[in-house]
Amino acid sequence: MLKPALRQKPVKPPQSWRDLAHGRWLQHQVEEAIAPHAERLYGYHFARLGALSAELTLPKFPIAHQFAVAERPHHAVQVCALPTAWPFAEASLDAVLMVGQLEFAQDPHQILREVSHSLIAEGKLIYVGFNPYALNQLQMLWPGYLNQYPWCGRYFTKARVLDWLALLNFEVSVQHYFAPGLLQGRWNWPQRVAAQLNRALPQFNSCYLLVARKREFPLTLLPEKNKHRKLAPKLQTVPLANQTQSKESSC
Repeated sequence: MLKPALRQKPVKPPQSWRDLAHGRWLQHQVEEAIAPHAERLYGYHFARLGALSAELTLPKFPIAHQFAVAERPHHAVQVCALPTAWPFAEASLDAVLMVGQLEFAQDPHQILREVSHSLIAEGKLIYVGFNPYALNQLQMLWPGYLNQYPWCGRYFTKARVLDWLALLNFEVSVQHYFAPGLLQGRWNWPQRVAAQLNRALPQFNSCYLLVARKREFPLTLLPEKNKHRKLAPKLQTVPLANQTQSKESSC
């Protein structure tokens, strides 16, 4: 049975890629995975949610106005706001980028609702999540790793996040795993063995990428119903004045 996504106690999210184990390597992997999809974005306003998203380098980016939103002050953050209560109007953003935001959130459902509320119709969401079935989860067998990033967060499977997005009318166009490794930079040979194994079994990679588009379906009359209405006979009723006149004449 799945545990509810709502947490009783909040978890402080990481403030930098340096806080994560093997963070610089993982940041480079995320930038390589996002780059080809970020180049295809278009629009006027682009928001990065979280400190990890704010520190990413995306050189070839077509949207000029981009800014970062985080709960705590950060050198790369322009707007300080709660992720569950965004200060943006409805349908005001063209694209949103999130990296590891749901894993450290107290209410991940509300974060996705806020993102859906702020995105325009056909707006895009790029999300990078940590894989709960990754090989680096074996390091949680040592108690010392339980309080370290990223293992102190709560991971959600790709299938579960896909269900949440489907309920919000998001259409997912890209989904794949990436970042093969154990998030361990001190020993090279376990990292190489894990990389080879993850290439054969991508489901055990460290992260997964989702690119989704917000869909809105307008309420319009179907053409078939209009045809039936045209074919329906028009019933003509006798006016009330004519009915009274016919009664008087008969009397």
